[in-house]
Amino acid sequence: MKKLSPVIGHEAAILESLLGGDSWRDSAGDEIGPYTLVERLGEGGFGVVWRARQTHPVRREVALKVLKPGMDTVRVLTRFERERQVLAGLGHPNIARLHEAAATADGRPCFAMELVDGEPLTEYCRRRGLALEAKLGLFLQVCAAVQHAHQKGVIHRDLKPPNILVAEEGGAPVPKIIDFGISKLMNPGDLDGPELTLLTRQDALLGTPLYMSPEQLDGSQDVDTRCDIYSLGVVLYELLAGEPPFDTPALLSLGTEEMHRALREDRPPRPSTRILRAGAPGSVSKRRALSLPADLDWITMRALEKDRARRYSTAA
Repeated sequence: MKKLSPVIGHEAAILESLLGGDSWRDSAGDEIGPYTLVERLGEGGFGVVWRARQTHPVRREVALKVLKPGMDTVRVLTRFERERQVLAGLGHPNIARLHEAAATADGRPCFAMELVDGEPLTEYCRRRGLALEAKLGLFLQVCAAVQHAHQKGVIHRDLKPPNILVAEEGGAPVPKIIDFGISKLMNPGDLDGPELTLLTRQDALLGTPLYMSPEQLDGSQDVDTRCDIYSLGVVLYELLAGEPPFDTPALLSLGTEEMHRALREDRPPRPSTRILRAGAPGSVSKRRALSLPADLDWITMRALEKDRARRYSTAA
């Protein structure tokens, strides 16, 4: 969840110092309604996700997202409510589902979600040495989930391996998309208005640059489902080549402005070319590259087109 802009992170740090460090935080063992906090799973500038144990009306473990104390501004509450409404409107086996909304004793909103005990998609495939066909099988499930969200009018805007976890269900791997915290509603309805406009403008600056489309890197509010297509292209590239499209250490050595320019303008090599460059002649890498179907190169590069008009229009 550590994907917030430096400004927002700075504001959160100031607030934390004013409130006395960790003394104001929720702690393991605390009870929130029917939930007992077990361990902190992730934290952003505004909220914390906990592994929590529910005791009634059912016994289960959940992921409980809780708003931090002092963060109950109209802007933050709007974002929090928007994420809850997004999750409530989605129902797909490859998207972590919403269980219910609740509130802390001091009135802070929270909501319980399906707990996904899994690994990031790329890490899961790498650690198990999955064959190409198995990787593509998992990726196609992710595409189906993204298509479902798009049909429900939701653009995720932060698709990346840490937000695509693979868990074992009945002995079979099942990828699950999580974290719709900076998603965009194509038809905002009751959440429309000045606050949503401000949120959209600020959220356009959030995310992970390596997986963001060029239009997102420009900070444009005019993003559509094709920004998720681009992010899926980056994930597919990483599944095929074992590395992201761009050299991460080299990018990180650049200033922010130059890094964004490179991501917006430079065209990465095809996955098969990237594999060849990584290995010595006659190596396993070369055999992998030669065995990669040319169609997969073409599909991946089309999803990564800088001009969104040239990308696929849907994830299906």
